[in-house]
Amino acid sequence: MFRKSGGRILVGLALTCVFLAWERNMIELPIIDRLELIAYDTRLAATVPNEDVDPRIVIIDIDEESLVAEGHWPWNRVKLAQLVETLFDVYQIDLLGFDVVFAERDSSEEMELLESLAMETEDTEFLTRFQDYKPYINPDQAFARALNGRQVIMGYYFDKSSVRSTRTGALVDPLFAKGTPYYEMLTLQQKAIGADGAEKLVDANVTSYTANVPELQENALGGGFYSIPSQDRDGILRRIQLLEKFDGGIYESLSLALARHYMVSEVELITAFDERNQEVVEGLDIGTGRIPIDAQGTSYIPYSGRAYSFRYVSATDILNQTVENPEDLQFVIGILGTTAAGLVDLRNTPLQQNNYPGVEVHAATIAGLLDDNFRSRPYYAATAEFLSILVLGLLLSIALPASGATVQTLLWLGSSTAVIAGNMYLWTAENTILAIAPMLMLATSLYMVNMAYGYFFESRNKAKLSGLFGQYIPPELVDEMSKNPDSYDLEAKKAELSVLFTDVRGFTTIAEGLDPKSLSQLMNELLSPMTRIVHDNKGTIDKYMGDAMMAFWGAPIENPDHASAAVSSGLKMLDELEELNRHFAERQWPEVKIGIGVNTGDMNVGNMGSEFRMAYTVLGDAVNLGARVEGLTKNYGVLFIVTESTAAAAPEFEYRRLDIVRVKGKAEPVTILEPMGQAGMVSQAEISERDQYHAALDEYLNQQFESALNQFSVLAKADPERMLYQIYIERCQQLVKQPPGVDWDGVVTFTTK
Repeated sequence: MFRKSGGRILVGLALTCVFLAWERNMIELPIIDRLELIAYDTRLAATVPNEDVDPRIVIIDIDEESLVAEGHWPWNRVKLAQLVETLFDVYQIDLLGFDVVFAERDSSEEMELLESLAMETEDTEFLTRFQDYKPYINPDQAFARALNGRQVIMGYYFDKSSVRSTRTGALVDPLFAKGTPYYEMLTLQQKAIGADGAEKLVDANVTSYTANVPELQENALGGGFYSIPSQDRDGILRRIQLLEKFDGGIYESLSLALARHYMVSEVELITAFDERNQEVVEGLDIGTGRIPIDAQGTSYIPYSGRAYSFRYVSATDILNQTVENPEDLQFVIGILGTTAAGLVDLRNTPLQQNNYPGVEVHAATIAGLLDDNFRSRPYYAATAEFLSILVLGLLLSIALPASGATVQTLLWLGSSTAVIAGNMYLWTAENTILAIAPMLMLATSLYMVNMAYGYFFESRNKAKLSGLFGQYIPPELVDEMSKNPDSYDLEAKKAELSVLFTDVRGFTTIAEGLDPKSLSQLMNELLSPMTRIVHDNKGTIDKYMGDAMMAFWGAPIENPDHASAAVSSGLKMLDELEELNRHFAERQWPEVKIGIGVNTGDMNVGNMGSEFRMAYTVLGDAVNLGARVEGLTKNYGVLFIVTESTAAAAPEFEYRRLDIVRVKGKAEPVTILEPMGQAGMVSQAEISERDQYHAALDEYLNQQFESALNQFSVLAKADPERMLYQIYIERCQQLVKQPPGVDWDGVVTFTTK
């Protein structure tokens, strides 16, 4: 067995070593990193509850309604003071956090005027009263009085991107100061991309901060930074910063500060011994259990629902005391943030792209802190993943080469299922995150290697099969069939397909004006690009019939968008014809015009013919109808006609309804339409003219012939070259003179092909 399978076993072991090297950070495999991020998002989306997640947390929303009612942001600090007082005194919230910063003093025009008067006047009574009332009319001092004695956590943010050190406002005292044991144990490194492009950990480099004006911060209960860490490489936010190191201190986030004060608890560190027997910080404890953090001071965000799954209360409703369910605010944690357009901080998250408010990230984090509901990678994760890759790689490297294709598939599916089941158990039951992508990718890689070997081993048989089929089917199908011959059946069957016919207008006249060599060259140069367009759109050339061509889509290669491909091909043919005619004119050849017809419907498709010659072709009424509508193009002065079934199956194009017709050989009438172009690519003027024409056509079909005549006449005056308008003008004139009977249905019957 080894002589037969030894090569594949060695390849499998080599692949296993590559994945083990990645696990030990010895090599970079970006595709695995990317797949692991996708796997994380998939697991999260599959297990998130998606409901009103926590009655203890309410978001005080500066929404559009609030901005309309109260004025644009930022609001006057007096109004903010009223908001704080109402929240605590009327609605009795327990704790309030600001997801905004007040780094500048309130610029009140009234206050500036009074201060200007005070500087210029010598009126002692005015000056005395001004100093007495100044605390009550100064917006910042009014806001500070509202904060004083109430449980309010002010927000601020750190900046790691600024080159210059800028420090604005009053920074709160650090959670852990330099010199304390906790400070020394927390390295709080951050991820960075080195010169070699590899990701590594470096010391955190906070250069600046923007905090609140001193009198506001001094009167608040505390503060917390709300700066959210940079997103992962793919732009998705999966982690939140809980701790940050700056200037000799370690500071807590807004979420951590709110949760800690709500629990009336201090922060303690939880340590463990890593694989090198060194004591490392594994998490935090605020009285609810272990909150995992990493060397960067971040944790995975415990998303508990899609955007807007927390309760929102409009700020203007609070100011006006019109909250519908005031009991919902009692004893809760309130977070003041915004969802208003222009103010909202939208994030890319594993659950939603560009539509997840940043304030709700803090709310989800607080809920996780209160419930000890954080997922984490334990310190033993790397060892567990290494052993899993090793065992899986050894087993599959030996088992797959010894098995047939069916057993190989079962082994691959079984091992992948086991990996997914075990990983999901740890995810849901233990809140543990272990990598899943490397195991799945290793299993898939080993499976593909062994299946590929089987493919090449059987290539001779497939080549022989292709040779047999190639004797009587179009050559363009042979290559596709040889890739997977079991998927194709040349036996005749019925399927919904789209068929296209083209025909050169006035070919007899063109032929009479050219010598045989020039005529042959013209036809070759005409049909070659038309054929290329069909092939580019995954169509099959059925046959050439002199100056005509027939093609179809949907077989033998299945294509659910066969109608769209056919319409797109027809439009591209017309564009290509314009370019060809420019070249023909340079050679003094006549201008070529073609008619194109497309129909979609059930057709018989398969290998048909005689014992002398076979061809892969389509037959049936739907095929005949396609040929008929191509012939109608000259009757309506258009180049391209499709049937209603094609238009319905290809709605991404704009169409102009032409008529309801009954073609020769068919009893049922059919609506025919002219494709105008891809939706969004047709000019507004053409759309407007089309809509006016449709309105006139509706009047015509409703037997309002005089009204229709007037509308068609207006259209014809604006576009006298369009033959379609003249057709309906003549019909309306005739029908006005000789009104039809009550059974008139507007159908036009053609008795010739």
